This record gives sequence, C-alpha cells and structure tokens, in this order.
Amino acid sequence: MQLKIKWNDDRVRGATTAILLIGRARLARGQTEDLIADALTEYRDDPAGYKVNKAAWPDAQELGPLHKPVHVELYKKLLLAVAALHQKMTENKRQSNSLLELDNYLIASLSHVTARPVENLSAAPKGWASPKR
Repeated sequence: MQLKIKWNDDRVRGATTAILLIGRARLARGQTEDLIADALTEYRDDPAGYKVNKAAWPDAQELGPLHKPVHVELYKKLLLAVAALHQKMTENKRQSNSLLELDNYLIASLSHVTARPVENLSAAPKGWASPKR
C-alpha cells in the first residue's frame, strides 16, 4: 500500500512550521545558505530535539530573535510564501507519496524566497574591460 500525504495532512503543516521555526533560528545566527533544505534536514534528523526547541520558541508568526532588517524582511517573505504554498496545495489538492517527495516539493517551492539575487551576467567582472558591442 502506497503512502499518501494529502495537502491537509498534519505532516505538511508540521514540515512548513518546522521550516519557519528552524529557519528563523538559523537566520538569527546569520545562516542564510540553503535555509529551506537545511531546516527540513534538521527537522527530519532530530524530531525529538525539534519538539523540545519548539516549546521554547515564540510562535512562527512572530519575528522572535531577528534583529537585522535583512533577516526580518527575508522571514516576512518566507511567511508569505508558506501561506501562499498552503493555499496553492489546498486549491490543487496536492498529494505526496513519501516524506522525501513532500520535502523535495517544499524545497523546490520555497527555495526561491531565500535564494541570493542573480548577478548581472552581462556586466564584466571587476577588473575586466566591458565587452565591446
């Protein structure tokens, strides 16, 4: 029998809440690289430790320990993206066949929020002459 994780399953809500809480804690420590994937890995690797930390952390909607404006803005974008993803999953009645598939979907859907902005590739690197047209 195949495992079905529906859009309204507690495991979906738990994973997205973990992304928010663990992601916020990582942002407070200045860790922004691979935020979504690392938060899900930490959540899956140590669910008991996550539950202990979750009891001590402020609610996911609060900014908590974030003080840098860049991190606050990034977390607000992440909050909005998670809410939009929940809405999209509900409208499309999204299902996953495994926790790995769910995690991959969440990473693919939310990683754009925490990704670094793309550099202007048409500009020459520092110290190089601009291309002639």
